[in-house]
Amino acid sequence: MPKYRYSDGTCYAAKNQVDGVLIDPNLPRNFDNTPNEQRPDSQEKWWCFPFIVTEIVEELDALYANRTDEYAAAGRRHWEEARPGWMTAWPSGTRYETRCLDGGAWDRSTGWGMFATVEEAVACAKTGPAWRTKR
Repeated sequence: MPKYRYSDGTCYAAKNQVDGVLIDPNLPRNFDNTPNEQRPDSQEKWWCFPFIVTEIVEELDALYANRTDEYAAAGRRHWEEARPGWMTAWPSGTRYETRCLDGGAWDRSTGWGMFATVEEAVACAKTGPAWRTKR
């Protein structure tokens, strides 16, 4: 996974970077399942640093198709009904979610918005106050 270094010296691994915004960064283990007051110092660099996470329809198709738990059949029925709406909202089959560890949630990064294009998601990320200080 490529690494990206910013002017403040921080370095991040991510699948990609668009106009300075990380796309699908390699997040620390349990990043979105850790109370903020219990975060280790190593996660300090993530505070107020927006990034984008993608979700791809083919991955969701596989997730539901491969489920074997007791709710698998219900999950597949739900996805079968929900998939057309997903494709209407995200015509390319990819949803771009802008997120940021900003304290808006007590134990995870905050969702700033979901977008149909990476350009929209990047524009959202660049509205955050930390954007000017990190770059």
